[in-house]
Amino acid sequence: MPVPRRIEIRQPVHILILFLIVQFGGLLLASLIFSSPQTTLTQASSQGIGTLTVIYYFGFIILFAVLILLIIRIYKGDIIFTLLEAFTVIATAFFVFLIVIGYLFPQADFTAVGPIALILAIALMYAKIKRQNLRNAVAIISSMGFGVVLGVSFGFAASFLLMALVAVYDYVAVFITKHMITMAKAMSNRNMAVLIGSSDVEIVPRSALKASQSEYKKYISEVKKAKNPLLNKIIKRGEVPLVSQVMLGGGDLGLPLMLSVSAFFVFLNYFLSIALIIGAVAGQILTMLLLQKYMRGLPAIPPLFASMSIALGLALLLVPGQDLTLSMALVVLGIAVFAVMVTTLERLKAKESKTK
Repeated sequence: MPVPRRIEIRQPVHILILFLIVQFGGLLLASLIFSSPQTTLTQASSQGIGTLTVIYYFGFIILFAVLILLIIRIYKGDIIFTLLEAFTVIATAFFVFLIVIGYLFPQADFTAVGPIALILAIALMYAKIKRQNLRNAVAIISSMGFGVVLGVSFGFAASFLLMALVAVYDYVAVFITKHMITMAKAMSNRNMAVLIGSSDVEIVPRSALKASQSEYKKYISEVKKAKNPLLNKIIKRGEVPLVSQVMLGGGDLGLPLMLSVSAFFVFLNYFLSIALIIGAVAGQILTMLLLQKYMRGLPAIPPLFASMSIALGLALLLVPGQDLTLSMALVVLGIAVFAVMVTTLERLKAKESKTK
C-alpha cells in the first residue's frame, strides 16, 4: 500500500513554533488577567475549583469522546461537525477576546464587553468557514482560551491531576482502543479548527508504486476523504500524492498551557510557569523524534506530561523550603512515563515485524 512520506524537519519545526505561540501567548493572556484591576475578567471565570471537580471534568471528556465516536459511526455529513467546531471555537475564543478587551478598557462593564467579545468570536468562526486555510490560526486562539480558562479556574494540584488523567486516557485511546486515531482522522478530513497541522506532498506516478490495485484504491479513497482540492487535482491527473503530515490536537496545546497558567496564579511568579513551558517544549521535541522514528500515530499528552513533571521536579529544587522527596518523585514519575511510551512503541514495532 502507498505509505506517507517520511516526516521532514520542516514540519516538526512548524508545529513547535505554533506550540510555542500557544504557550507564551496564553501565559501573556493570564498575566493580563492578573494585572487587570477591574472585575470584567473575573466574572468570566471562577476561582478555587477543587480536586474532586476534576473527576467530573474528566468524565465529561470521556462522554464527549463517546459522543464524537457515535457521530462518526452513524453520521456521514458535515453539518454536525461544523456545529461542534463552531461551539468549541466560539466558547474558547470568547474568553481570549474578553481578556484582551477587558485589559484595554479596564473601566468597561461586562455587559458591554461580553457581547463585543462574543461577536468577535462568532466572526472568527465565520472567517474560518469562509477561509479554510485559517484553521491553524483559529485553533491557536481557541487553544489559548481553553488553556487559560482552565488554568485560572483550577488550582495547581487539580490541573496536574487533570493532565495526569488525560495522559492515561490518551495512551489508552491511541495504543489500545485506537479510537483517538479515528477521531483525529475524521476531524482532519473536515479541516476542523480543533487541531493544528503541517503537511508536505510528494507527487509520484502510479507506475512508481509497488502496491496492489486494491491497496492503491484504498489509499486513494483515504486521500479523497480529506476533500483537499490540490490532492484531488493530482489524483485526476493519474498521479499519486504521498502525504507527510503532522497533527496536534487542541488539547495537546491547551493542557500544558493550563498547567503553566495555574502555576502562575498559585505561585504569583513566572519561574515555575517558564520551567513548565520549557518542559513542555522538550516533551514536544521528544514526541516529534519518536514520530520520526516509529512512523505511527502517537499520544502527545503522555510525553508532554512526563517532561513537564521532570521540569517541575527540577525547578522545585531551586525553590527554598520545598520538599526534596516531592521533586524526586516528580522526576521519577516523568522518567517512568517515558519508559512506558518507548517500551510500548518497541513492543508494537516488534509485533508488526513478526506479522510481516
